[in-house]
Amino acid sequence: MGSTPRIAKPGCNDTCGEVSIPYPFGIGPKCYHNPWFDVECTDFNKFELKALKVSYNLESPDYVHPIGRQINWVEERTLTMEFDCQGYCSHPSNNPNGVGYANSTDLRGSPFLYSSNRNILLVAGCGGDAVLKNSRDEPLTGCAQICRNESKQFEFKHCYGEGCCQTTLPSSLDYFWLDFLVNRAKTCRPTMAVLVDKSWISNKIIDPMLTQLDCPVPSILEWTVPDLPIKLPSYSNSSCIFKKPSNGAGTGGYVCHCKADYYQGNPYLPYGCQVVEVCETCVQDCLSYGNDTFGCPDNINQVFDERGTLKEKAGFILGLGIGISMILLLLLLGAYWIHKVMKKTRETRLKAEYFKRNGGMVLKQLLSSEGSETEKARIFTSTELEKATDFYNRNRILGHGGQGIVYKGMLFDGKIVAIKKFKVLDDERQLIDFINEVKLLSQINHRNIVKLLGCCLETEIPMLVYEYVANATLSEHIVSPNEDFPCTWEMRLQIAIDIANALAYLHSSSLLPIFHRDIKATNILLDNKYRAKLSDFGISKSIAIDQTHVTTRVVGTFGYLDPEYFQSHQFTDKSDVYSFGVVLVELLTGQLANHSTKDERGLVPWFISHIQSNFLYDILDARVMREGGKEKVEAIAELATRCLILDGSKRPSMKEVEATLQTIRSSQQGWFNNLSAIMSMNDDESTIRRLHRSGSC
Repeated sequence: MGSTPRIAKPGCNDTCGEVSIPYPFGIGPKCYHNPWFDVECTDFNKFELKALKVSYNLESPDYVHPIGRQINWVEERTLTMEFDCQGYCSHPSNNPNGVGYANSTDLRGSPFLYSSNRNILLVAGCGGDAVLKNSRDEPLTGCAQICRNESKQFEFKHCYGEGCCQTTLPSSLDYFWLDFLVNRAKTCRPTMAVLVDKSWISNKIIDPMLTQLDCPVPSILEWTVPDLPIKLPSYSNSSCIFKKPSNGAGTGGYVCHCKADYYQGNPYLPYGCQVVEVCETCVQDCLSYGNDTFGCPDNINQVFDERGTLKEKAGFILGLGIGISMILLLLLLGAYWIHKVMKKTRETRLKAEYFKRNGGMVLKQLLSSEGSETEKARIFTSTELEKATDFYNRNRILGHGGQGIVYKGMLFDGKIVAIKKFKVLDDERQLIDFINEVKLLSQINHRNIVKLLGCCLETEIPMLVYEYVANATLSEHIVSPNEDFPCTWEMRLQIAIDIANALAYLHSSSLLPIFHRDIKATNILLDNKYRAKLSDFGISKSIAIDQTHVTTRVVGTFGYLDPEYFQSHQFTDKSDVYSFGVVLVELLTGQLANHSTKDERGLVPWFISHIQSNFLYDILDARVMREGGKEKVEAIAELATRCLILDGSKRPSMKEVEATLQTIRSSQQGWFNNLSAIMSMNDDESTIRRLHRSGSC
C-alpha cells in the first residue's frame, strides 16, 4: 500500500483548513454516513455539525482542539464541542426561592453522548450549589462549595470544596439540566457551573469571583456509527462492536478499529483498512516492532542446496529432524519445569512482599494480642479466597461499591461468606486506617452489625471477609417490593429498631466510639429472617472517648449527608442521627433519598414541607397507611422530624432514638397525641417544636 490511507469517501474533501474530516463525517452531499454527521466547512479551521447546530473554532490559542487529530475521530471516538458556562446570581429580596436553571445541548436520539470518562462537572463561586438532573428532573450528580476567603485563588487540582468543587458524570448522558441552589446570603454572589474536558481544565486557575476562567470551554462528546454494513466483505479488515448505552440513552451503534496493528486506514469505510506496504509480501502475519515499524518473519524455507536432490538427502534430513525434535522436546520440558519453579518462587516472594506492604506483620501482632474471650478475626491466604470465589468468577459478584467489589464465596468448611476486594491503598495513611479498621471491626460482635471474619493481605489489593447476609439490601425491598415477602409495617418498624440498636452500640457501647458516616438504605442488609444488619464501614471513624467530633473532607452519599457537617466539615454522632432520620423517612414513604422523583429539592425537604402543612398522610406508603395505625405512624414521623433538625445539638442521641422506637412498638392505642406543628425556618437553622405526650421518648 504505497499511498497514505484515505479517510474520506472517494471524491469527497477530507479536510477543513488544516483539520481532517474522516468518514462517517463528511463535507457535502453523499460524503457523510447520515445527516447526524453532516459537516459544513464555514471558514478556515471553522466548521459546523448541522444536525446539532454546534460550531467549532480551532483557532483558540488556549488549547489544541482535540477534533483536529484523526485519532480522536476514529480510534477514541471523541468529538469536542464548546460549552457555555452557566451562571446564576440571586439576592433573597428579588428571588426568595434562591433557585436557578440552565440546560444543555440536547443530544437525545443522536449517536452522540457526553463523555463520562473525559468530562467533569465543575462548580465555582460562592453563590451556592449546582445539581445535574436528567430530562425527568431526577438528580444525577452535583457538588457544593463553601467560601471562607473569596479572594483566594485555586489551582484546579485543589478544587474539592472551598470556592470550587468537581464531580464525575453518570454514563450514557445525552441531556441534562443544571439546577442552581443559591445561598441565602445578604449579598449577591455569583456561581458558575460548567461541563468541561478535565484534561483541558487541569492547568487552569479558578477563583471564587470567577475572574480567571474564560468561557466557553471545551467538553467532550463520544459517538458511535449506527447501521454500518459490517457483514459485507468490504469490512473484512475492520473489527466492529455494537455498543448500546447502559441506561437506554442515545441510539447506540458500532465502534470500529482496524483488525491488526499492520492494517492502517479508516475502519468505517468499505475497504478502509489496508495492510501497510512493507507487509504486503509477507507469507505469514506481519510482525510489529513498535513505533509504527513492521516487518515479515524470517524466511527459513530454503533447506537444501540448489544442486542437491530430495532423495539424496531424505535419510539425513529425517534423522536430523528426529534428533532436533527430541532435543527441542527435552529443552521445552526443561524450560517449562524451570518456568513453573521460577513462577512459584516469584508468586511466593510477591505474596510475602504484599503481606508486608499491607501491614500484615503489624496486623498479625495486633490480632494475636487480643484477649481469648474475643472471637479473633482470621488472616486468610490468597489461595483460600481464590478457591472460595472460583478464582473471582464474575458470576460470584454480589455488588459494586465506592470501596471495591463484593464476591460471594464458600470456604473449605462449607461456610458462605462475602469477600470484599478493596481498591489499592495509595499511601501510608490509608494503610494505617485499614489496619485500625480491621482490628476495630474484628472486636465488634453485635447481632445487627455484619460480622468481620478476617482479611487477606497477600494480594496487591487487600480483601475483607464478612459473614454472608442473604436477603439483599433495604433499598431493593423499598424500590422493588417482593409480593412473596412484602415489606410490612411490622418489618419496617423492626428494621428501624435493629439499625438504631446497632448505631447506639457503636456510639456508646463499643470499646471506642465509632461514627459510621455512611448510613443509607443500600448499606442495610436483611438476613434470612428479614432482620437488619448494618454494613460497609469503609469510611467509618473511631474516636477517643473524650472526643466529640472528627474533622474531615466531606464524604458520604448525596441525600443522606448532614447539612451541618456539609458546612463545617465536622462529623459528630448527631450526623449519623441525621442519616438515620432519612432512612426513617424512606421507610414511611417508600421513596429513596437519592432516587426520589417526588420533589426537585430532595426527599427530606419534601417530607418536612408536608409535615409543616399537616399533609403527612398524602406522602405515606400505601402499606404503611393500611397497617401502621395512625398514632404509631405519627409518632415515627415525629421522631424522623426530630432526627432531621438542622441544629445537630437539638437532635436526640441514638440511645434516645432506640428507646423511642421500642416504646412505639410496645405501646397501646392512646399513648400518643397527634403530630404538632413545625416551627418556622430562618436563615441559620430549622427548629422543630418538641411534641408533648404522656410518657417520655
